[in-house]
Amino acid sequence: MARQAPAVVGLGQCAVDILGTLERYPAIDSKCELDAALIQGGGPVATALVTLARLGVASAFVGRIGSDDFGRRIRVGLTAEGVDCRHLLVDVGKKSQFSFIAVEQERGRRTIFCHRGSARPLTVNELPTEVICQSRLLHLDGTHLEAAIAASHLARRNGVVTVLDGGSWRPGLEELLPLVDHAVVSARFAAQLAPGEPISQALPLLLDYGCRAATVTNGEAGSYTLGADGLGFQQPAFAVQAVDTTGCGDVFHGGYLYGLFRDWSLRRTVRFAAACAALKTRALGGRTAIPNSDEVERLLAAENSQ
Repeated sequence: MARQAPAVVGLGQCAVDILGTLERYPAIDSKCELDAALIQGGGPVATALVTLARLGVASAFVGRIGSDDFGRRIRVGLTAEGVDCRHLLVDVGKKSQFSFIAVEQERGRRTIFCHRGSARPLTVNELPTEVICQSRLLHLDGTHLEAAIAASHLARRNGVVTVLDGGSWRPGLEELLPLVDHAVVSARFAAQLAPGEPISQALPLLLDYGCRAATVTNGEAGSYTLGADGLGFQQPAFAVQAVDTTGCGDVFHGGYLYGLFRDWSLRRTVRFAAACAALKTRALGGRTAIPNSDEVERLLAAENSQ
């Protein structure tokens, strides 16, 4: 059976997440037992592509892992979800990225300890140019910056829409942002871009870089969106009993990419993305409870009927 050409190419981080739940975060120099534990793939772009796979959209991941056990786990996890990993390169003798995540049971809040690993950033010459040119969407997180900028130039020349997951401001993003069509950033990113201002004030600044649309996500407070056409709105978060909020932003991006893939309006796209993120919180882990399209549509229908 022929492999389906990827509609979305993701270039960025992939990792292993080691998660544990506890009643409350412990004091320094103390010991506590974890009530549950899980080892699972993670990373902003990687988890967004897993979301697309659950929604039925073919994607390909571009990045680099080490030759360690974590690297093998990363590849196996993505491949099992149906993400094309032919362009996930291996840096022999290097370490892959991983995180330890402590999740508080009562509210699902988490604290993340991250080790970036030692695998080298991708170079421009390692980009799968044909795959990028034949895709519809290019998803980035600001890592592998030199390669990301080159890939974005390539996307722009070939009519491929670019989306940025801005978790935090990184040096060099001012060169990447003018090549981004949709910037979907965290409240932390917004505060770094517009210090001392309400996070929504980051939206016009992102549009000034040339983005067609900008969104700031803010957890339980929902999100704020502004389009280049002047359309602005707030999307409330869906009310759910959260078990774990790990990966909510990544899944939001996956839902957002799905809306772009379906050529939906900006408002419908953001609402769908918010529903995806809410449903993800139902279980421990960034990927465990990522929904399929039927689950998302049921939540949206239920909200419409209230």
